[in-house]
Amino acid sequence: MTNPINRSPKAGADGTATATTAPVRVLVVEDETIVAMYLTDMLEELSYEVCGVAANAADALKIAERERPALALVDIGLAGPQDGIETAQALRERFAVGSIFMSGASDPVLLERARAAGPHGFIQKPYDERQLKTLLNNAAPRH
Repeated sequence: MTNPINRSPKAGADGTATATTAPVRVLVVEDETIVAMYLTDMLEELSYEVCGVAANAADALKIAERERPALALVDIGLAGPQDGIETAQALRERFAVGSIFMSGASDPVLLERARAAGPHGFIQKPYDERQLKTLLNNAAPRH
């Protein structure tokens, strides 16, 4: 059985693609440019399509409306009037976009608030490609 979230083309015996389906579209919501670039590179190496990068809630919602991602990687500690938790809730309510939270925080109140928002998972800083891949694969049944 193939994993529905990894939709990269399958190669035949001769190395040519035998089936093509669109890669899963992911929105990165991260206000640190270097971190957003790193995540974008990781996602692309894992055969996901980064359909946008947003540094704040307003930009995330605009991109989601236009690009319709399947998932969003959202920094909990997003700067601005709306934090990452509120941003993820708005993405889910308005566009049915599931989220994976990213955080370096260890504040139990913040983390409980994040859990209550119903994310597909959490990834702690520093980010690890293996962890990210596992979380993305686990999010597949919901999309």
